[in-house]
Amino acid sequence: MTWSSHKNDRRNTGTPTGPVFYDSKNKISVLFQCHGSTWPRIFPWCFANIIFMIVLTLLESNYNFNFIGESPLGHTLLGLIVSFLIVNRVSSALSRYSLYRNHLTTLLMQTRELVQKAIVFSRKNKNNDQAAKEWRSEIAYRCLLMTRTTAAITEYPVSKIAAYEVPELSAQELEFCTPDHEFMRHAEIPHGKGLDSFRVPLKVAQLLRETICSQEERLAHPMIIHQEMSLLASVDLFLSGYYGIRSLMMTPVPFPLVQMAHTIGLLYVYTLPFVFLKDTNGNLIEDCFNIFMLTYGFVGLILVSEELDDPFGDGANDLDVTTCAGFAADDVVIMIHDADGVQWADALRYKMNGNVSRPINETTGLLPTRSEGLTKNESKHLSNRQSIPDWML
Repeated sequence: MTWSSHKNDRRNTGTPTGPVFYDSKNKISVLFQCHGSTWPRIFPWCFANIIFMIVLTLLESNYNFNFIGESPLGHTLLGLIVSFLIVNRVSSALSRYSLYRNHLTTLLMQTRELVQKAIVFSRKNKNNDQAAKEWRSEIAYRCLLMTRTTAAITEYPVSKIAAYEVPELSAQELEFCTPDHEFMRHAEIPHGKGLDSFRVPLKVAQLLRETICSQEERLAHPMIIHQEMSLLASVDLFLSGYYGIRSLMMTPVPFPLVQMAHTIGLLYVYTLPFVFLKDTNGNLIEDCFNIFMLTYGFVGLILVSEELDDPFGDGANDLDVTTCAGFAADDVVIMIHDADGVQWADALRYKMNGNVSRPINETTGLLPTRSEGLTKNESKHLSNRQSIPDWML
């Protein structure tokens, strides 16, 4: 399965870089910042319209083409329709962007909440033996896998890496999540990398629910039913966020609305030179300036709505879901460290690292400690990617 998007045509398999953080009080920076701006895409449209205006002016002055022109009244009425369509288009795109972010927030919140509640509930009942630590580690690992595979789905149109191919999947989880294409062909179930990816978080959620329900057999002092139901409720809330993202990915803005907004908007903008030819005093510089500003305004808003429609990918304004999932994983590792110690935290970190070139130390059971210089480089890298504001570093 592939997703159709104006951005996918120009993307390579890159890394998300957004969102763009800025200081709204710094007017100079906001006006002239190029990173994350639509200026590079707007200017060609503006210059094309200016050239069109110059050509029409030369034709009228040199060849006496007096029949070229358009009544400003019709253009004024058309401008009302164009304004309504473009405002509606931008509003719907901004609403979709906010929904995407809200669903992502739900995923990340429930990832942290589920692990924290599992630790608190199990430790309250004095479950601190080896079996309890294994149970908590399994809860944390499978919870993080749900977040990681969901992130892989959002970035699949760019990366082409299926959710069941992420390196964090291992052992039982990898075997369970790998699609059985032979059975799918037998059952005539549609399948493909994109479709199969959508099923992976559901499979991991099933494993996570099994782990939660196994607490009665695995913990020396099982949790009460209300605590178990609270953990299961967190899985439900996580999946509600996942289904929200999935629904938005599979339901684009209605095509007729997009087509009408683009068609009438471009028709309005590129017939402006005819109006200025007939309704102005013939000052070419003034006409070109007005043409530039009107084209910049109308076409710019159309391009902004396109950027907001698809918030996942490697664009400057796209949401960096993988990095957000990484921050959630860091918080979970800290929770496991505080509850069960550094060895269990490092074991979980190794599973979620996805880098087999950094093995656990055979004598201590710990991952190699990163140097001070590497930590600084990573901070600089995060700052360049604009995944977090500079003041957080």
